[in-house]
Amino acid sequence: MPEAAILGACRLGSVLAPAGHGKTEAIVKAAKLGRRALILTHTHAGVHALRSRLRRLGVPPGAASVETIAGWSLKYANAFPGVGDPPDGLPKAKEDWERISRGAASVLALKAVRNVISCSYDRVFVDEYQDCDSLHHDLVMALSITLPTVIFGDPMQGIFEFTGDSIRWTEHVAPNFPLAVELLVPRRWEGKDPTLGAWIAQTRGKLMRGEIIDLQSGPVNFIQAPNAFAMEAFFERFIEREGSIAAIHCRRGMCDKLASATRGAFQSIEEIAAKRLRQFAMEWDQAPTLGARLAALRSLHNDCFSQKPLSAGEIDSREDAQVIADLKSHGERYEKTAELSHVRSIFSLSRKHPRWRVFRGELWRDANRALSELAAGRASNLADAVSSICQRTSLSGRATQKRTISTPLLLKGLEFDHVLIPDATHFLKESNAQAKLFYVAISRATRSLTITAPDRYIQFPVPNL
Repeated sequence: MPEAAILGACRLGSVLAPAGHGKTEAIVKAAKLGRRALILTHTHAGVHALRSRLRRLGVPPGAASVETIAGWSLKYANAFPGVGDPPDGLPKAKEDWERISRGAASVLALKAVRNVISCSYDRVFVDEYQDCDSLHHDLVMALSITLPTVIFGDPMQGIFEFTGDSIRWTEHVAPNFPLAVELLVPRRWEGKDPTLGAWIAQTRGKLMRGEIIDLQSGPVNFIQAPNAFAMEAFFERFIEREGSIAAIHCRRGMCDKLASATRGAFQSIEEIAAKRLRQFAMEWDQAPTLGARLAALRSLHNDCFSQKPLSAGEIDSREDAQVIADLKSHGERYEKTAELSHVRSIFSLSRKHPRWRVFRGELWRDANRALSELAAGRASNLADAVSSICQRTSLSGRATQKRTISTPLLLKGLEFDHVLIPDATHFLKESNAQAKLFYVAISRATRSLTITAPDRYIQFPVPNL
């Protein structure tokens, strides 16, 4: 890979890396040429992906250190607390992490620390730079004083504009990290559907220029539909499709509604913050009675299951009626005994009812796991148990379902064999990053892309780069 040699000799530079164009490979091969690279990224999933690629390419463990920007900053802020000024205890709130970023940048101003850094690493590579905020940028600028630094990213994937503090490529990157390499080959689609990869790359350019996109052009499967609930798009060639499938919608609540409409054939993914799970934990812990706890559980159940009503004149079968009776019995016994085993039985029995289909399986499973932690005495309350579950998920990553419905924010960095975009016009209703969100969504597809919309033509405002 010729760009590896270019990056190995670069003092300060940037790599423009559109989605699926071999960014991870470029980072790893450049790191392989040096003595010991520091590779920074944003998520634990990103860390796992980079470490896995390093092992696959035979890079010795000591040749690269891969860490999250937040984790690396925390380590240095804590190592020099007088200057780093870290918060007490484990950081939780956004303000805590902002304080850590500022503290780490201050620590890097110390000559002794710069000497340690220069002895520890020979260069820095920063992944997904478009996801950095201004404090991350300040930290990387401080590192770049001491070490050769190359940043990797794509302004068309900078979808965190809603934070109000995301970097701008033209303002933060171009003046400080001149373009060293632009990745031009859509490698994600090699051996799968190169025609689709070429269409997505071409569409990226049109989106950047604000040009009209023809959704019926090229390899795209376009379905004209008035809204997102065109179920034929979800189930077209449903049995024939092999591999993973993702439907992508910008609105988290709409993802739940669409998953419910498919009666659980597609599963809605929970956001990292796990708001609904934490809400359930709060309601459980603060419930004045055992009956109130069961009410919180019923509310969670209603948010997780699609329930098909009985038709006129239809009655439950004997098996269905038995499931309902058992659920009622376990609820009554919990109210009498407070034994959590009865609540956990409700969780398992709910999946057995033929007219109920879980569409937020991850939420239902994690609530059950949290109650298991509580029952085993590994947490003093459900809120603590939920925090433990969320922490483990953050570190290990989540297993994606074969058929998923989620947002571009949650699926960014992942790829799927087949992608469905229900009602592409909904991207135009977003307050920020409309074209970028659409690009991130379509670039998840590796084998087929299906898009529904009222009209075959769509045009986005020129993105803020």
